Amino acid sequence: MNDSRAQRLLIVGDIRGFPDTSVELLDVGRFEHCALQLADLSGRPGLRGDELHDHLFNEDGILRAVRALREIDGRPSVGIGFSAGGSALWQAVKAGLDLQALICVSSTRLRFETSPLHIPTMVAWAEFDPYRPTESWNDIVPGCCKTYTGRQHDFYRIDALTPKSSLLTDIAVFVEGRASCA
Repeated sequence: MNDSRAQRLLIVGDIRGFPDTSVELLDVGRFEHCALQLADLSGRPGLRGDELHDHLFNEDGILRAVRALREIDGRPSVGIGFSAGGSALWQAVKAGLDLQALICVSSTRLRFETSPLHIPTMVAWAEFDPYRPTESWNDIVPGCCKTYTGRQHDFYRIDALTPKSSLLTDIAVFVEGRASCA
């Protein structure tokens, strides 16, 4: 993933609008941040929460989001998706979005995926998230899996904004390619 060209972090938020589009998750100088809202990508910018979840997974919202993600310019990018945002990025990569790597945080719908992507992937789960995939899934589908003990599904809402949190440290290490997932 190391590349001397300027890269972009393509960040897709969750159904509640986290993170805000102005948030910079990593202080890594060679990365430009591009934060996108799932509601906008799905064609329903006014939706949040359960209504957006319904639009995404019971209507055509996720397909619209995938289409919008695939239309993003082709600059080198690493994707980071939170909850449903990670699911949208995963599906977009399967549909042809060219990313260098993908990090999905609390993207529990990935449990329905059956095969790995063709790029480096990291998934992050909260220990107490009842919808996270099984350990056998984690051993087969993602390239790297991190579980955060004692945490609930939305742990990322605090950890992603806390400098030097375990989550941000693990993401930075993965993105910068400094170490393999252990």
